[in-house]
Amino acid sequence: MPDLVAHAAGRSDRGRVREVNEDRVLLLDAVGHGAALYAVADGLGGHAGGDVASTLAVETLETQVRLLLGQHISPAEALVEAFRRANAAIYAGAQGPDRPGMATTCTAVLLQRGEVIVAHVGDSRAYLLRGPQTRQLTIDHSLAGELARHGELADGDVRNHAQRHVLTRALGTAREVEIDSAPEPLRPGDVLVLTTDGLHNAVPPAEIGRVVRTARDLDEACRVLVGLANARGGVDNASAVLVRVSAGWPGRALRALAPLALAAFVAGGLAAYRLEHAYFLGIRGDHVAVMRGVPGRLLGVPLSGVMKITPVPLTQIPPAYRGWLSRGIPTPSPEAAESMLHGLLSAGAR
Repeated sequence: MPDLVAHAAGRSDRGRVREVNEDRVLLLDAVGHGAALYAVADGLGGHAGGDVASTLAVETLETQVRLLLGQHISPAEALVEAFRRANAAIYAGAQGPDRPGMATTCTAVLLQRGEVIVAHVGDSRAYLLRGPQTRQLTIDHSLAGELARHGELADGDVRNHAQRHVLTRALGTAREVEIDSAPEPLRPGDVLVLTTDGLHNAVPPAEIGRVVRTARDLDEACRVLVGLANARGGVDNASAVLVRVSAGWPGRALRALAPLALAAFVAGGLAAYRLEHAYFLGIRGDHVAVMRGVPGRLLGVPLSGVMKITPVPLTQIPPAYRGWLSRGIPTPSPEAAESMLHGLLSAGAR
C-alpha cells in the first residue's frame, strides 16, 4: 500500500519522583527510502548510566537503520540488525568502570509501503489503535509478564505485581540478545502507540485508546497521557510516541471529499440518528454536562442536546483537561460519560 504516510508526536517527562529522565524517544518521519522510524527506550542503571544507555539505543537505531536501508537491506532485517548493533554498543559501554550494568528497554517501529515492522526488547510497549479496538503488539519481557503468560498471574494483576520491574531481557545486559520482531499491515486511520512502563503502568490500554481518539491532535494526546501518569503519582519517567497513518495521494483526495459526503447524509436524515445514539461529556454554562448527539454545529444548528447538567462546576476540573472538555469528549453511553467525569475529578485530586 504505497499511498500511506505517517505523522507522529512524542513526549517524555521525568515524572514527580525520579531525579533524571532515563527515557528517550525517537521520531523520524523520513529515515530514507520512503521509510519512517519511531522508538521509545527506558534506560536502566540510574546514575550508573541508564540515560546513556537509552540515548545510545535511539542514536544507534537512527544511524544504522538509515545506513542499512541505503544498502538495500529489507526493513525487517535492517531494524533487527540495528537492534543488534545497539545492544553491542551498550554492552561494550557497560563493561567499563564508570557505567557497570547500564542497559535499556527499546520498542521501535519501522514503516514502509503500508506495513510496519515492530521490534522490541524489554517492557516498553507498542499498541495498535484501529477503530474502537486497542491491541497490544508486544509482550513484556519481565518476570511478571512471564508469570502471566504461563497462567500463574492474572493479566489484570501484572500492573501491581511487586516484580513487574524485573526484566528478563534488555539491551546491553549480555553480548547477545533475543529480539522480538514481526510485521503488521496498516490501514489509513490506524494509530501506533509506543509507551514506556512509567506511562502504561499508570494509564491502562483502554484509557490510552480513549484519550487518543478524543484528543484534538497527537500532540494534545501525548500531553494528556503524560499528564495522567503524573497525576497518578508520577513515580517513574513516562514517555509516549503516537504515529497516525493516513492515506497519501490519491487516498488523501478521496478523504478530502468526505466532509461533503457527510453533509449530504446529514441533510438526508443522518443527523437525527446521531443525535439519538451518540453521547459526549461537555459544558453547559459553568457546569459539566452529559450531552446527547455530537459536538459542533451544521449551518449554525447545534448537533447536540443536554441530557443532564451535573453538579460538578467547571472550576473543579483540572485546567489541563478543560480545553479537551470544552470540545466535547465522545463516549459510547451516558454511563461512560459519568465514568469519564469521575476519572477527570480523580486525576485532579492526586
